[in-house]
Amino acid sequence: MFRTGAQLMILTLLVGLFLMRESTREPVAMLDESFADFLAMNAKRNEQSAPVTLVQINEASLRQHPLPWSPLDYAVFFQSALGFRPESLAMDEVLSWDLKGMSSEQAEKTTQFGQMLREQVLQSPRVLLGARLGFPEDPDKLPELEPMPVLRKVRGDVATVPEFTIVEARAAEDYRLSSREGFTNLPGATNWHRSVPLLFRYRGQVVPSFVLQAMLLWEKVSIDDVQVQLGSRVALGDRVDIPIDLAGRMRVDFGAIKGRCGLDDLVLAAEQRDAGSQPNTPAELFAGRMLLLSRADPAAQTLRLACGRSGPPGELFASAIATAQARSFIRRAPWWSDYVIIGVYAFLGLSIPRWSRGLTIFVCVVSLLAYTLIALALFGANLIWISGVIPLGLVLFLILYRFVSPTIDPWATPPRR
Repeated sequence: MFRTGAQLMILTLLVGLFLMRESTREPVAMLDESFADFLAMNAKRNEQSAPVTLVQINEASLRQHPLPWSPLDYAVFFQSALGFRPESLAMDEVLSWDLKGMSSEQAEKTTQFGQMLREQVLQSPRVLLGARLGFPEDPDKLPELEPMPVLRKVRGDVATVPEFTIVEARAAEDYRLSSREGFTNLPGATNWHRSVPLLFRYRGQVVPSFVLQAMLLWEKVSIDDVQVQLGSRVALGDRVDIPIDLAGRMRVDFGAIKGRCGLDDLVLAAEQRDAGSQPNTPAELFAGRMLLLSRADPAAQTLRLACGRSGPPGELFASAIATAQARSFIRRAPWWSDYVIIGVYAFLGLSIPRWSRGLTIFVCVVSLLAYTLIALALFGANLIWISGVIPLGLVLFLILYRFVSPTIDPWATPPRR
């Protein structure tokens, strides 16, 4: 009888060690990351909202102003926002229009509206505009190297950072002169995005991404004060250390609280403010914050974010900025925590051969519920997440083992030899 329980304990240890190894490899690692997302979005946390508001271009906005937008449509965003005195304004769209492909009348209107937009950008405190890196159609014919801010203090193997060879799209020069630009590329073989790149390479030079530029604006840090240690951190002067992996990506905490409203809500709030009435949307959602304008209509929801939700790039960028602003950097529990989990379930395996199948299922399910509550409390207190794959796999193994093995009678007399 003891020998049978001891055998199950040893088998449980072996299965646990196997799950521990596989939890660091794909596709099992993706399941463990999903558990971290679940904890981030459901743990009870005492954090206040990060000072960033996602201003969404939703279906209501596009019904009145269909795509493609003219400079006038973007000028409305700047004009409405400025009265609330935001700390900075950002958008992941590229402010550039091809005048040569327009009729003379349309090109004239676009030029006039462009001048209005430029004046709004000039009046804004700090502005971040989107841009994109890419590759040429003919790799043997590269255009001239374009000037851009470069990170000089980088340590580590930069070959792990995604590299591009051309600037595929960027704002017109009139807008770039009075603002910063950040690259919105989201490289990856799959459309799962739990991390966001902070670094890219442009012809060998390390350049900041859209999210990193947003944080430089927010923290009021010069690019020359940024120090990068690949696989460890991006230090924004003495303001904040952002943890990154070897590819320069930051893990996003989708549970970080941020503001959110539609562009129509912002415009209406500005009109009500100018009329002297109380805005329906509180001014605290805009004042002293970073406002990020981005599309959120169904056609833009092309990314799979936390817990399998579909979302637009702006949702990912806003959550990443909120993560860095709130310093809510998710950390994996130390390696020894996995051994503790395996040891607990291995000890449980000593008794399971003597239990009925119903009792085994009950105890295993209750243990998972208790484990989830402990994981939620631990994450809410310290932003530390423990493995979800290891306990789930061990519970399934113990239940399966119990169903295929006979019950041992604890009162039975061992046979004599």
